[in-house]
Amino acid sequence: MVRIRSGAVARVAAWTLAAWVAWAGVPGASAQVNTRLLLTSGTGVPGHPGFTFGPFSNLAMNGNQDIIFLSSLHSARSDLHAVVRSNGVSFTVPAFQGLLAPIPKTAYDSFSAPSMNDAGVMAFAATLASVSEEAPKYVVVRQEGTRAKALVTNLDAPPGLPEAKFEEFSAPLVTSDGNVLFGARWSGKGAASGLFLWSSRGLQALALPAGMKLSAKEWLEPFFFSHDEAAFFRHGASAEAALEQFFRAIAIQTFQELKPPPEPPETTELLAARGGATPVPMLLLFLENGNIQTALLAGDPSKPVPAKQTPGPSPVKSLGRVLSLTIGPGGNMIFAAAPADAPNDLGLYCYCEGQVNRLTTPEDFQPITQVAPGRPLVSLTSDTQQTTAFIAPTSSGDSTAIYVTAIP
Repeated sequence: MVRIRSGAVARVAAWTLAAWVAWAGVPGASAQVNTRLLLTSGTGVPGHPGFTFGPFSNLAMNGNQDIIFLSSLHSARSDLHAVVRSNGVSFTVPAFQGLLAPIPKTAYDSFSAPSMNDAGVMAFAATLASVSEEAPKYVVVRQEGTRAKALVTNLDAPPGLPEAKFEEFSAPLVTSDGNVLFGARWSGKGAASGLFLWSSRGLQALALPAGMKLSAKEWLEPFFFSHDEAAFFRHGASAEAALEQFFRAIAIQTFQELKPPPEPPETTELLAARGGATPVPMLLLFLENGNIQTALLAGDPSKPVPAKQTPGPSPVKSLGRVLSLTIGPGGNMIFAAAPADAPNDLGLYCYCEGQVNRLTTPEDFQPITQVAPGRPLVSLTSDTQQTTAFIAPTSSGDSTAIYVTAIP
């Protein structure tokens, strides 16, 4: 897992990947992955006759292989935004457009990316429709089972600022202990933005590192979250660029820490430098047992990513772009990418102890890549054990499908 080292070191070296283990225990081992289709757009919605699921997005998974994601409930008359949850067998819709929200005289209108911890506690931000001009427009919701609780709205004041009012919220993240972390900006006296943590003790503002300066018009949004480890960037930055630069920073440091270091003939360039790309400033957080550690990371797309050569007759080729990223077994980075010279050959890879193993073959993913060549896999997520899930496009317009992949 990604871990912050002790000590206030605000640089890439403040982060390390501990407990790296080669996938399946055999460096360079090729792998067959059992991938199964879980759900496609157009499937009927359980408990909602006459509705089918629309496209999927913002997939997340907890440690019990439960998943949560955004979709829409489509009928001949309407398309309703919805938060959907599944245990891999059954599906429920805990929140949807028009459902009464946990605030009087309001109903849900739309939703942010949802989050869920191992205990099944969910969180999401929502815009609200109301019959009163005095009712709030935005809310952060924590839901446990069928019990939804409004944690904070845009009519509330940030802690210690009674003359200010919240304006906007980022997608919230649920920690393993059930707390909820989110970014927000506020207006009024002392207008600014920051990070907040809700717990049973109430709402508290988190101190940001000295190098993270935010204006009143900016706020922090999460682009990576995996079991109490999160990375945020300023609203408006490219999530794709941030994710790839995050991958570069961790992979480069991991390679540099290999003991003994590989000799030049034993190394290859996994990911080329991306000339002209804009560095993305990132804020990294690690939460454990109520403790929060932070570090700044300045993305550097100008550095290529090295890797150890993969033994065998079919070494891993240089890759074009990291499309999605999650944390898999033993703290390994599992990511979706395609070779630079074969952009339609999408697959899942593991960066293991400085070496890259391809977890899927072209034949494994042929049913996926043939129907939508060149279109990326998105929302890759994992239980950090032996299961990953992802969203892939289908051949029909903006239709998508959710797949679950078992990693031995």
